[in-house]
Amino acid sequence: MPDFNRRSAIRTGIFGAVAATAAGSLSAKEAAPESSEYKKLKFDLVVIGAGCAGMTAALEAADLGAKVALLEKMNMPFGNTIYAGGHFNATNTFVQKENGLTDTIDEFYKDMMTVSLGRGDPALTRIYCEKSADCIEWLSKRCGIKWKKMVKEVWPATVRGHVVDGPQKPGGAQLTSQMLAEVKKHPNITFMTNTKVVELKKSATLRCTGAIAVSKTEGALDIDSKCGVVVATGGFHANKEMICKYMGGGVAWMPLRGSAFMMGENITLTKPFFPNLVNMDQFHGGPIGVNQANPSTMVNYGIIVNKSAQRIIDEEKTYVAVAKELPLLTKDNWAFIIIDSQVKDIDTVATRITRYEKAKAPIARGNTIAELARSMGVNEKTLEKTIADYNATVKAGKADQLTPPNTLEKPRLIEKGPFMAFAFQGGMTATFGGPKIGKNGEVLNGENQPVPGLFACGNAIGGLFYYDYIVGSQLTAAVIWGRLSAKEAVKALKA
Repeated sequence: MPDFNRRSAIRTGIFGAVAATAAGSLSAKEAAPESSEYKKLKFDLVVIGAGCAGMTAALEAADLGAKVALLEKMNMPFGNTIYAGGHFNATNTFVQKENGLTDTIDEFYKDMMTVSLGRGDPALTRIYCEKSADCIEWLSKRCGIKWKKMVKEVWPATVRGHVVDGPQKPGGAQLTSQMLAEVKKHPNITFMTNTKVVELKKSATLRCTGAIAVSKTEGALDIDSKCGVVVATGGFHANKEMICKYMGGGVAWMPLRGSAFMMGENITLTKPFFPNLVNMDQFHGGPIGVNQANPSTMVNYGIIVNKSAQRIIDEEKTYVAVAKELPLLTKDNWAFIIIDSQVKDIDTVATRITRYEKAKAPIARGNTIAELARSMGVNEKTLEKTIADYNATVKAGKADQLTPPNTLEKPRLIEKGPFMAFAFQGGMTATFGGPKIGKNGEVLNGENQPVPGLFACGNAIGGLFYYDYIVGSQLTAAVIWGRLSAKEAVKALKA
């Protein structure tokens, strides 16, 4: 693969191995001189954004023979993928079969629509369900991704959670590293870092024909593209102006769980083409602790209490629902997940404990509930009563009569020490709004007609998700429509 930026700046920390595979960057003093001249470049396809969706689109198009420019505004991939846990939500996969797990596409579709309150686009959701197995197989065969042993989770994840395995943590960093290695060695892909797209080119008939970009090393770029552009820039969750505009200021102060660089290019770049923007008020939330420690689905393995040591929410609710409701249930958006030693060795829980320990996030511990309360900084007597009443009601088979109820099929008891508590807030991970797409990733305009030469995938799209999704759905969708949009775009070459 031709490196557009040949000098690299390797970042340290957990992303060091990923950064080592990325095309490099230059310091400000080495930046290209100011010039009014545009450097002209020509490619078959331009892909904007080097997350899971963008790299998938670039690899798929390049494998089909297209000359691809993959543009990343940062010095390495710094979108949501690298922070993700590496979950892929899919059914009827070879990994499920190897683990002796069964499911059906119809049941999967039903659960996907239920989680989205029936407002997820039915056609896109059906495509997702039918192609999810292909996603897992492509990642395995094309990118060499390995998978952890699967475990049965609570509804709606059930038996569909495929988790990336490998030495880098979290799984999203491992995924990014392996995909980036494939991108870097592909002869048909030119990977340009520190290259920010500021405008999409269009013809008089509103066909997308390329991009105008600014590179730190090469200056102003005028890029022509035979097949158009795939927008894989992510959403706008880090853009406080857009959050306030589309969702109101009430959620703008929620801490970020994802990338701090998702500024809404999916909206600003496509606006001149009059896209049909949908679900702009919707977002994905999740629990987040100190130093970005992410408990995610651990919320279903114990009980959730506030700083007054009172249970505040049904532990059956998904981690997304818990995070979204927490700011409404507490004054300061803080709560604790309390677990006992009976669940600490379950893989899902053990992984989250490790996350807290690596992040040096505080974990309250105690051999008794009183000790735990002192470690948490809450009232001992209140916590003892809360847990005693909870345990007694669960043992009596009346968990659904608690206030609030616990409607898990098998509510977790809190009775075997040592005990642990994890402080967390409700945070924002990603937005669900963007240009509505057709079945192959075509951006649709206000008349629901495809914009010629303009495609979108990953968190840049609108229509697929509403309110919530099953854990791992975003990465799966990124691969599905990364491939579909690339295939649809490069049809122009054969034509």
